[in-house]
Amino acid sequence: MLVLQITLMVLFFSFQSLFTRLYSANYAGEEGQSTAVFSICYGVFIAVATLAVGGFSFAPSWQTWLFGLLNAGMLLLYNTSMIEAGNRGSYSFLMVSSMFGGILVPMAVGVMFLGETLTGLQVFAVVLMLVSLVAMNVRGISFQNNSGSYYLWCAALFFSNGLYGVIMNLQANAMAGAQRTEMLTILFAASALSAVVMELARKRGRKLIEGFRMGKKAALFLLICCASATAAANLLLVILHQMESSILYTIDNGGVLVLSILYSLVLFKERPRWEQVAGMVMAVGSIVLINLG
Repeated sequence: MLVLQITLMVLFFSFQSLFTRLYSANYAGEEGQSTAVFSICYGVFIAVATLAVGGFSFAPSWQTWLFGLLNAGMLLLYNTSMIEAGNRGSYSFLMVSSMFGGILVPMAVGVMFLGETLTGLQVFAVVLMLVSLVAMNVRGISFQNNSGSYYLWCAALFFSNGLYGVIMNLQANAMAGAQRTEMLTILFAASALSAVVMELARKRGRKLIEGFRMGKKAALFLLICCASATAAANLLLVILHQMESSILYTIDNGGVLVLSILYSLVLFKERPRWEQVAGMVMAVGSIVLINLG
């Protein structure tokens, strides 16, 4: 059952990535508003859908309020870092920064503070996964003409993605797997609200409203993305109470990247590069080894 849950979670997260890309490619609304519109719709949809699935039961403890609001801040920092770093330099390097953070930060916190342990084989599998992430992105990595602020935003991306996973894990541990509905509702409602506040603070309220006229294709892709993200986020909190976060996030980051590359090759007719093929083989091998460990 656990293997099925992990497989579905990775699949749904990969769908989220795929349909986010399709939404961006087909967005026909106000220029410069696609990210804000996405963040608001994404947050509201997941919060409401999760609340509905939970029977509109909402009784969070103070710990869940704290973790939910903290992670809303991490999500806001993550989204901002993605945009700011993407505007300044290599997209491949920022993706590696994000995925390394998503694996290494939860692992460090889990081992040092939460009593998680890794076998020697699992440590090797994690290292292999990190190498595979670099291999799959190496062709696009460039260190030329990048400003200092680019690397600061990449560092923010590293820690925000990692701490997002840590906070999810802390809530699951503190509540013994309970209050998943409350955690996700607080997290995503607060993230949507923060996106609205940021646009209003920038005096772009009118443009934000116009930005929701995104076109039918973009709206459809956004809907599928949000539904996939809702399923993935709920599965993540279910699984976190059943296995060590360091292992789960390694499988998640590697699996999603492999599937995303496969989607690009099949759906967008991109030609595979030998580095990508080698990286995907290493990532799959890492997932097998980490489970054997």
